[in-house]
Amino acid sequence: MPDPTVSAPRARYGVLAWFCLAALISYVQRTSIGVATGDLQATRSISDLEMGTVMSAYFWGYAVGQIPGGRLCQRFGARIMLPASMAASSLFVGGMAFCDSAEQLALVWMAAGLGIGALFPGCVQSIVHWFPASERAFPSGSLGSSMSVGGALSTALTGWLLIAGAGWLSEAWRLTFLLYAMPGLLWAVAFPWTFRDRPPASEAFEVSGSDGSDSAASEGPDWRRDYRTILICLQQFLRAAGYIFYATWFPTFLRETRGVSMQQAGLLTSLPLLGVVAGGAFGGFLIDQIDQQTRNRRISRQLVAVVCHALCGLIVLVAARIESPRTATLVIAAGSFLFAIGGACSYTITMDLGGPRAATLFAVMNTCGNVGAAICPAVVGYLVTRLGWQPILGFFGTLYLGVAGCWVLLDPTPGRRSMRERPALSEQRSEPEPT
Repeated sequence: MPDPTVSAPRARYGVLAWFCLAALISYVQRTSIGVATGDLQATRSISDLEMGTVMSAYFWGYAVGQIPGGRLCQRFGARIMLPASMAASSLFVGGMAFCDSAEQLALVWMAAGLGIGALFPGCVQSIVHWFPASERAFPSGSLGSSMSVGGALSTALTGWLLIAGAGWLSEAWRLTFLLYAMPGLLWAVAFPWTFRDRPPASEAFEVSGSDGSDSAASEGPDWRRDYRTILICLQQFLRAAGYIFYATWFPTFLRETRGVSMQQAGLLTSLPLLGVVAGGAFGGFLIDQIDQQTRNRRISRQLVAVVCHALCGLIVLVAARIESPRTATLVIAAGSFLFAIGGACSYTITMDLGGPRAATLFAVMNTCGNVGAAICPAVVGYLVTRLGWQPILGFFGTLYLGVAGCWVLLDPTPGRRSMRERPALSEQRSEPEPT
């Protein structure tokens, strides 16, 4: 049988480029509200607690849309569902420009999150179709990097747009949301003309990849018995809660605790997001190389994730004690680099264990992640009203250490579906050694 890894590599990476562009646009849109909070609160008389609720609303909608979006992608294909998802979300992002109260902002922002729910489950399922098992960490990492490119671009650009627009508009944030809706609508129109759901010889990619390692996962995980599903969901809950701080409250945190301007806060906020960009791309390449060399996913997935998330948590705890805003943010960016390497493991394990049902497993995982992302801004708003800003970085450092704890228990080996199904020691010894 011909090696599928040598088939149509240009087409595969062209598909990946479309997905990365979609991720970038999506994160430009969703991150913009973090920098715009100051203007929104000042012009609409919105409190910190209300603003936290508005920011959380997107992720509640996003969480609700994940599993239905994943199922729709499996039924109708990414070629239909991805542009529909992007167009729906972009229309609601533009609709933010016409809101006048915290309640209206929360409802429209929630609808934008609901609309984008099918995007990433569809991307993950398509990666399973288009990439062999030994090469899936790189597209996973690239997807994560593109998200953070969008986040970093949004934080820097939004601050500039708000300042530039303030000279001739009393509420420049309205124009900003309208402008950010346009790229998503253009992507939704262009994408279906060049994309196909499956490559030639798609079955070789989907089930066995280049080495047959996905055959155990070809029917998907047993949701009722697989303890790893709980751990996958819990680690994503904590990861998303930790990451969303940069897309929501971090600019305000810098202004309140380090005394920087709005424009400086936007630029500094882009640094941790750029750390995620570099870490995602490098991490995907690194994980694929480790997997190809060792053929051991406990090393290439589990060990990498434990080390990276533990170091990230410790680095954030150190940054909490640094007074210089620039130095503290650079230290946090180093932690974000490690966080992103671990993130490639999170995406890849859903492909390893989900097989042809990867969209559903990813959607379940990402639903839990978005519950964490939805809760976190509101929790921060509550903590700030009770305790002030000083304990906040310590709180997030602890979240990252919790992610590392989840990965200590998470065995990514395909085919091992529950603790009760682990083979006995005598059975393990009777198996022939691989040649």
